[in-house]
Amino acid sequence: MREYEQHMCDFRRGEVALRLPREITHGGALGRSVSFAQLIATWAAHSSERYARTTLLPDDHDSHERFVSRLHGLAAAYYANRLLAADGATILRRTLLQAAIPRIHAMNKRQFAQTAKGPTAELVFVIGARNEFHSAAYREKPTLAQLMDSEQHGNLIVSANEMNALISNILVKLKVPSLDLDRLSPLLGRETVSLGDLLHETFRNTAEHAYLDLDDRIPKEGLRCILIAIRNMQPGQIQANAIVSAEHQHLSRYVRRLSRRASVARRSLVCLFELSVFDTGPGFAGTMELQSDASDIDRVAHCFRDYVSKKPGPNSGLGLGRVLKSVHSLDGYLRVRTSTAEVFFSAATPMPSDTGPVPSVVGGLPKVVGTAITIGIPLEL
Repeated sequence: MREYEQHMCDFRRGEVALRLPREITHGGALGRSVSFAQLIATWAAHSSERYARTTLLPDDHDSHERFVSRLHGLAAAYYANRLLAADGATILRRTLLQAAIPRIHAMNKRQFAQTAKGPTAELVFVIGARNEFHSAAYREKPTLAQLMDSEQHGNLIVSANEMNALISNILVKLKVPSLDLDRLSPLLGRETVSLGDLLHETFRNTAEHAYLDLDDRIPKEGLRCILIAIRNMQPGQIQANAIVSAEHQHLSRYVRRLSRRASVARRSLVCLFELSVFDTGPGFAGTMELQSDASDIDRVAHCFRDYVSKKPGPNSGLGLGRVLKSVHSLDGYLRVRTSTAEVFFSAATPMPSDTGPVPSVVGGLPKVVGTAITIGIPLEL
């Protein structure tokens, strides 16, 4: 991720052409897709030209469809003013956006077989699109008044139980071994906190900090995304591919725990469930900046300090502090990148009984657009 942060620095210094591969190599790493999309959005925010090049051939329509079937490809086509093919002359932007339309319609119709690609499903919400508030996450399209009120907007997001059903429906469409799905079943049917609870809370929190700019206006462009995936990786690759922007003392401890357990179980691969949520709004720190003179570190940490949600209504969430507790109980980890700060929390983080979970928060990083949240949960028999 050092290269990722260097790109952020370069973008903020001035015009930089963006070069995009046909595919991004996940290497089993969690959070790479949303991190790449956050990088593209940050590039767009600091580039008036928005000039990007790809390795796509002008007439390779199958590659065009595969490119925009992934979050990074759709983000590039959405944000770039000029997006060129490998020949350096053919402008692909309109072609790529047209290729993305069937997939956007499939999301709205909950046709997840057309949304899932391999072990990953990405549900993208595009500001300005006809089906921006598609039924995967919204009961109905919000009115302008509801969009301007975070509580009203939040109450239109489907319930945690419906989010749980959404995850279940998507998982059966992913190309993963049936054994991996069997390992997930207990997490979907938990009597306390299910995967649907985690998705509902993280999506709703980002929605409340994502849709309006700091002047309470709806931005002309923006993306949000829900990503659901199952990743299998070799124990020795986990830390090398970990999507983190800074040094976090508990990361190595957490990876060693996973590696030891895989060794005891005599498994060559560690299977992890990934739940990522991304938005291009002001983010937690940016929204709270209007209310506090504190640093980004303190503002972001504050978001995780309230362990009982203050939201009214039947869809009140868990509160981000309780999300940490749930991640701990599921033996997982959480990473948040927003503004100039990054949060990392894992099951290897000590749990003080008097204060609850305390995530590691690092500041002073290059400023990014929006918020990227990734939760990783190991799947074991």
